[in-house]
Amino acid sequence: MTKPSFNDNWKQLDQRVRREDEDRWLSSRYAPLAERRRLIALYALNLELAKVRLVVSEPGLAAIRFQWWRDVAAEMAAGKRARGHDVVQALYEAELSPKLVTGLADGHEAALEAGNRNLEPETLLMRAAVGMLVKAHAWGAHIEALAPVYAAARRGDEDEYSPAVPMVPRAIRPAVAHAALRFEYGREKTPGPIRKRIVVMKAMGNGRV
Repeated sequence: MTKPSFNDNWKQLDQRVRREDEDRWLSSRYAPLAERRRLIALYALNLELAKVRLVVSEPGLAAIRFQWWRDVAAEMAAGKRARGHDVVQALYEAELSPKLVTGLADGHEAALEAGNRNLEPETLLMRAAVGMLVKAHAWGAHIEALAPVYAAARRGDEDEYSPAVPMVPRAIRPAVAHAALRFEYGREKTPGPIRKRIVVMKAMGNGRV
């Protein structure tokens, strides 16, 4: 069997994120190609970690899966060759931080162990995505407020306080624009694909999330 090419690997990951995390995928479309690929690698990793909750029922087996990703991070830090896994390969190619990989794994594991999805590392995820676009910004406190509320709205959690945040700086909008969908999830459980695209496009234009 012929091994998929570099571009084929990215295309497959991109399609996976589009299928399983369309909100963030839509925002990422507005990033330059190099940054978009880094975002896709990040979101693909988050999907791998998030699905442990869905596919593993035994705590011991879940711990093994999360440890596997921590081992990947340790290998990345040591400069070892990537494992034969498409997401791992993307992490290497996108040069994601091993510390970030470990942090996301730890966050998802803590949430699973506590049975509390509010502990999932949504803030770390959005902060990392923003960091892929700019090195310095003044929006850190707003990410802390916005990321978990967006995630809760998407899950369908009710009675979540929805904070008002200032206009998103243009440079970081491809990592944040999807958060505008929090209002749509408040109105209906699953906004349609056309509505999602309109909301994200407007957020990219006016910076309002």
